Amino acid sequence: MTTNKHINLNHGCSLNPTSKKIVVNVKTGDVLNLVTQELKTRYSPETQKKALEGSSKLLPDYVFQELLQRQQQMVNVNPDSLIVVNCNIKEAEVNEFGFELNVEVYFVVGDERGQNHFRANRIVLWSDIWGNEEQLFDLEDELGEQFWTDYKIQLLFDNQEQQTIELEVSQTDDFPVRLQFYPTLQRFLPSIDTFAVNSLQDF
Repeated sequence: MTTNKHINLNHGCSLNPTSKKIVVNVKTGDVLNLVTQELKTRYSPETQKKALEGSSKLLPDYVFQELLQRQQQMVNVNPDSLIVVNCNIKEAEVNEFGFELNVEVYFVVGDERGQNHFRANRIVLWSDIWGNEEQLFDLEDELGEQFWTDYKIQLLFDNQEQQTIELEVSQTDDFPVRLQFYPTLQRFLPSIDTFAVNSLQDF
């Protein structure tokens, strides 16, 4: 007699007893939208101001003043001008606890002078596929050794379901860039001028 096991997975996940795989579905379009929105928020003047104000409480005054001076020298970007020109999933790691995506994003933003700047971001998308720690151990108790030996986790990208994910953004590089459209590729690609980092010339 077969016993049906009740397994709690987050929305966007399913269990396939035949192939013995726990499938995690992620919508690629939503990943791109999430990345774009997070980048716009990260580079908004409000976000930068809050980050600097938070640093002022933790750092000695002379260090804070140095940070303030450096920020004033930095290019003040306009997040509304942001264009994501490339978003590649470099590698995905999936295990019994959740999944982690390493995404490489290349995007162009304009500053207040209208000059384009190219930035490269390393982004981590992470999610707990079980919802909480308790569900993980409930599942282990129900399946016993099967959980660790028979079931594998597979990461799929589709347009049907969205798994809840968190996002972290790394430090960026900032170079003046010329954004060019290539008709044969049907895409915009940045042409980077690494020798003009401090240049104020217009492109």
